[in-house]
Formats: sequence, C-alpha cells, structure tokens
Amino acid sequence: MKILVVLRMIPDSAGELELTSDGRGIDREWLDFQLNDFDDHALEEAILLKEASGATVVAVAIGEGSNRVLQMAVARGADEAIALDAQADGMIDSRAIAGSIVALARSKAADLVLCGVQSTEDLFGQLVPYAGALLGWPHVSGSSRLGIEGSALRVTQERGGGIAATYEIALPAVIGVQTASKAPRYVSGSKLREASKTTIGKARFEPAGFERSAEIVALRLPGQRGTGEHLGDNPENVADRLASILAAKGFAGV
Repeated sequence: MKILVVLRMIPDSAGELELTSDGRGIDREWLDFQLNDFDDHALEEAILLKEASGATVVAVAIGEGSNRVLQMAVARGADEAIALDAQADGMIDSRAIAGSIVALARSKAADLVLCGVQSTEDLFGQLVPYAGALLGWPHVSGSSRLGIEGSALRVTQERGGGIAATYEIALPAVIGVQTASKAPRYVSGSKLREASKTTIGKARFEPAGFERSAEIVALRLPGQRGTGEHLGDNPENVADRLASILAAKGFAGV
C-alpha cells in the first residue's frame, strides 16, 4: 500500500500579523511558518500505518519552509519527500491545490491520501472533499484512528458526547485526520541530521479545474480592546479600589 500525506505550512499564530496594502491578505514577508498541527497528526498516522502494514509513505509539503518539514517527515519514517510549488506567495487555497494533490496521488499510484482535517487557512476542511471528488474516491474527515482490515480501511471518527463511529471504507480513499492514534513522535537530532541528506523531489502546480465561487474582498485585524487591572489580594484595598472605579464610571449610589 502507498500513502500520500499532505503537509501544509501555515503562518505562526504567535507572530504579529500585518495586512497587505490592499487589505485582502496577510503580509508574509517577515512571518515565521510552521507545520499545520492537524497535518502533523496525519503524518504520524501514516507512519503508524506503515509500521503496522509495511506501507510506503510519500510526504508532500506546501508552503514556506517545506524542505525543513520534509526532512523532519523523513526522520520520522517517510520514504519519499516532495515539495509542491504552489505558485503563490499567499494563502494555501484548498480549492487551488486540490488538483496538484490529485495529480500526485495518481502519479504515485497512491492507495490512501491523508491530510489534516483542517488548517487555519482551511477552517471548513475543504481539501479532503475536493480531492475525494476529483479522484472519485470515498472520503471521511475527523478521524481519530485508522487501521487496515484486509483490503479495506477502518476509520474511527469522534462524535460529540464521547461517542465514536467506525467506518469500513474500500481503498483507495481520502481521509482528513483530526488526531493520530498516538501523539506525534519526537525526532532526535541525529535522525534529523541524517534526513538532511535526503533528496527532495519537486512537483509542479496543477490546476484543479474548479470555477471560482468566492474570493476574499477584505480582511481586518481585531479591534483594540480595553485593558485589565489586577486589584490585589487585600479585601479592603480591593473594595476601595472597586468603589473608586465604579464612581469614576458614573454608577449611581457608589
């Protein structure tokens, strides 16, 4: 079995974000990028399936810093690494990259495509259904455990209230991983140094053929909010300070 796992690089949410001059995107020039957390879990699930069934794992990364994360994927157990040219210095649009993922799945004769259930640039989790539709394969999102049963894939999907559903799906298939069966593994420095010698393949952008149905017309940063004040631990001082704040705000009877 061959597994294609998608790794998307997204802006580090801890960084300070600035908008582009037209107000329709995020200025990425000085941003740090990190692997989408859900895709990290998808990678771990792919490696777990490899260990359980002898599958081959092909990691494909998209976005700034792809080579670094692909070396990490190889250190964790991926057999092949490919950097996808997304042909854009902006948001990783699931509608746009779906065609490239599908082309890679076909060229690599993949039996299973794994990616994170969503990302900060794909909050609605559209990559899985887009890729599944283009390939004509069954697809399920929100998985928490995967297992191979003969020629089929068993997918456990978390539901609300502590309830889980398990599906048996014929391969090939596309799965959106919410959490891996086990936490993503730690990679030692020696493995990373060894993986740095890995040859990273290149893949070109392939249009998906979807017609544009929507576009971003404006973004805005969160508005400035008020500040908080710690009133201390002494009850009398807290009461006095609270009374003075209420009086300054014009509350009657204070």
